[in-house]
Amino acid sequence: MRLADHFHPTLPALCLGIAIVAASPAAAAPLMPDFSAGFGAWVTDRYEPASFSNIGPFAGRDNVLGIGINSTTSTPNRPSGLQGGFYNTQGRQVAVTGGAGSVVSADLYVPQSWSDHSLGSRRTDAWGILATGAPPPNALQYPILGFTNFGGAPRFRAWDGDIGWVDLANAIVFDNWNTLSMEFTGSSIEFSINGVLAYTDSTFIAPTGFNGIIMQAFNFGDPAISGTVVNDYVAAWANTTETPEPASLALLGVGLAGLALRRRRAG
Repeated sequence: MRLADHFHPTLPALCLGIAIVAASPAAAAPLMPDFSAGFGAWVTDRYEPASFSNIGPFAGRDNVLGIGINSTTSTPNRPSGLQGGFYNTQGRQVAVTGGAGSVVSADLYVPQSWSDHSLGSRRTDAWGILATGAPPPNALQYPILGFTNFGGAPRFRAWDGDIGWVDLANAIVFDNWNTLSMEFTGSSIEFSINGVLAYTDSTFIAPTGFNGIIMQAFNFGDPAISGTVVNDYVAAWANTTETPEPASLALLGVGLAGLALRRRRAG
């Protein structure tokens, strides 16, 4: 007797649906707080930018975080003691908790004008705060994923604590949203752009998980930095949500529809 003879006529369609569900990867746990809730829980990191707020609807998204950079927080206009280059990186952080399988992810809108450095120096990043088993000062480490057009072609890049910035070859979709994500696997950080793995950093010492997120932009209004083109800008970030791929949903729908049709015919 053939193996197929053991199957009920309705089972092939059902098996299709089951196979699709089983083949779908387990959903990662997103950690980015909902921007619609506001930013009361977020605290200044390094230096407060000119603005850090929900700018509402923007480019087809609601509840968009806008990090505003202008001359009011440039080096010459900061108080004494806060004029060093450390404070050119400006933003806020928030506490989160996430172990293996957790993801720091958000969508960055990259205007076409950012492709041309002569129209303005730009840099903005999402940072993870990763707790580790290493003693201070390495008990906390900082995987970073972001965009810059300064000092070279416009590019996404990742921060590797052992070697510094790593320029990524992933394409930038201008005048559109680009998804930047960092997943903690339990032993490493996987950096992805628009769903494509771009870089893996496996050099952390006994990492335990994310305990914070920082959203930053850079103020180029510093006379000590040569080659900058200084003007105002806003870095726009939107939340992302882990959902099944549309193609997988469509296939699952086909499988369930086939099951229903077979049942009707059998009846």
